Amino acid sequence: MNNRKTLIILVSIFSFLMLVGGTSYAYFIYNKDIGEVSVETGNISLNFSNSNNLSLTNLVPISDNLGKENGSYIDFNVTGSVDTERIYYEVYMVPKSNSTMTSEDINNYVKTYLTDQNDVKISNVKLYKNLRDSTKESGKILYQAIIEPNTNGTSKTENKDFRLRVWLSDEYSDLSGKTFNFNIYLYAINVDENFELPLDGAGTVRKAINAKINAETNACNPIWVDNMDTANDESDDITYFSGTNDCVDMNYVWYSGKLWRITAIYPDGSMKLVTQNNITTIAFSGSNSDVNFYTDANTTSYMYQWLNEDFYDTLYNAEEFIDNTKQWNATMTSSISARPDETNVVSASVGLLNSYEYYNSYRCIGDDTCVGSSSTWGYLNNRYYWRLLNPYSSSSMWRVYSSGSFDGSINPYGVRPSIYLKFGVEFEGSGSVNIPYKIVGDKDVGKTNDLINTRLSGEYVKLVNNDSNQTFRIIGIEDNKTKIIAMDYADNKGTRLFATSTGSANTLWGSGTTTDADTWYDYLNNTYVPNLKNTYGELFDSSTYYLGTSGYNYKLSVCANTTSGNTKVCDKTSQVGTFNIGLPRYGEMFATQQRLANSNLISMWLMNRYSTSKMWFVDDNGMGSTYNSYPTSAYGARPTLHLKSSVKIISGTGTESDPYVVGL
Repeated sequence: MNNRKTLIILVSIFSFLMLVGGTSYAYFIYNKDIGEVSVETGNISLNFSNSNNLSLTNLVPISDNLGKENGSYIDFNVTGSVDTERIYYEVYMVPKSNSTMTSEDINNYVKTYLTDQNDVKISNVKLYKNLRDSTKESGKILYQAIIEPNTNGTSKTENKDFRLRVWLSDEYSDLSGKTFNFNIYLYAINVDENFELPLDGAGTVRKAINAKINAETNACNPIWVDNMDTANDESDDITYFSGTNDCVDMNYVWYSGKLWRITAIYPDGSMKLVTQNNITTIAFSGSNSDVNFYTDANTTSYMYQWLNEDFYDTLYNAEEFIDNTKQWNATMTSSISARPDETNVVSASVGLLNSYEYYNSYRCIGDDTCVGSSSTWGYLNNRYYWRLLNPYSSSSMWRVYSSGSFDGSINPYGVRPSIYLKFGVEFEGSGSVNIPYKIVGDKDVGKTNDLINTRLSGEYVKLVNNDSNQTFRIIGIEDNKTKIIAMDYADNKGTRLFATSTGSANTLWGSGTTTDADTWYDYLNNTYVPNLKNTYGELFDSSTYYLGTSGYNYKLSVCANTTSGNTKVCDKTSQVGTFNIGLPRYGEMFATQQRLANSNLISMWLMNRYSTSKMWFVDDNGMGSTYNSYPTSAYGARPTLHLKSSVKIISGTGTESDPYVVGL
């Protein structure tokens, strides 16, 4: 079915091109640069195969999967020999001056993929701009290496085959028939023993680990290596981070508007990450008996759906960075220190940490030989409740509080998404909490006068001239408007009721039937928003809020599925409202407390109903767990608003410490 959809799309594109006169979409030309580069103690040459040509006439933009499988390619190899000196070499491509594609389009839409001539991957799919800059001239490096001389004094020979694929990203939309012409070159030079190749992400992190371990003033060991020898065991030789925050301070990553922690480095160079904070709160499934992390005809995992649909869609350039071939061990175990068997292994783009992975985050605390542990001070303990991936029993799931614990409740707990970063992903930064690693190729920081609706879910925003207590976070983009949520409670009060004091949740938010002065609806609409407008001008716009009764199924907060014959129909007509201000809904991004637990924490209302008589709220006693209550309860509120599509960035970088300042 997927292949058929792809064929239909491609045929449609070609048909459109024929209708507009058969204009070529784009035309790539490469120039062979065959020749030998002489170095002091040897030579090295770049040789192209005569049987392959990089022919990309009438090119249409394609997905990465099609580019890797069917993209046009050219084969070449590098050969050479050295005697006594180390030789550094790089193969690089340089755009020609007669290219009619703009530099910006080349950077943002031309993609490369390098393998050997048996199609074994050498480097990941990369945008042109994310390739490293060439040493010799204004170009980009496809491959770089060092040829080391043999220790016995004999010549060392290099003979390496390559296959280069180049295509246009499927996001490219210019139909004017631009060209991209480029040359491929070889550069080589003698280097001394101190010269090192740039590191990928895993190499950068390992270097930081070694520096931490070797520091004379530091007694902590931030890692534990699981090097069990069980055949075909995915845990063999995995490097786990383990310890407290002051010991494990080189594994912070800022990616796609969110702060992450690296939890493990795998032998193949891939890495596992988990978000630093809870991102939302939802039920794992709709029943205590549904403890499996997947969705099929017999099991519906809300957690699987939310992570791999709603959350995955917020990640920038995920196909380039996230390893979708990895699997997640969701096997049941009743011991947090026991590595689960691999009887329930699930394929997914996004998952959660399992109980054993969480245990490894604190197992070495207090003892360098890993005998004994203290989960209370482990670097992953954020003092909130959050779910782990695997079951404790057939009717209970692992969760985390101060230590790993389990329960049989379907109550929603915090969600900390986890991903695998591909081998070869590159980092910039130091990995500390103040200067986290940034993935090379992540979305560039917004510039002055950029529209804020071009930014990422998770980035932080301040309103022009606002005080330090008015920080917001981007939930997402809706109808070109930027939906934001306040980081702190409005008025920091937990004494107001919801939108009615009648004891019935049938009165929806903003129905106009309530005039109770002690409700959050009255305060937010009649005091909070007017004050914002008086202070910050006309930055805000009204927008649609979904108010459905969801039960434990977060999807019903957005759209109730009704049945028409055998077809499910999305019905929003009876559960939407247009307001200037609202609250987060159950299962929405950042619909949970965001500040440090036990730090001025109060229960907070969500906007939609659990049932016809009860509303969802996020509890303080449960440290981020979500429950339901009658609207007569007095809880706090974190308001949500929509910034107009014309709101622009004035300054800032979008992080919590340096949020975007926005205005008109």
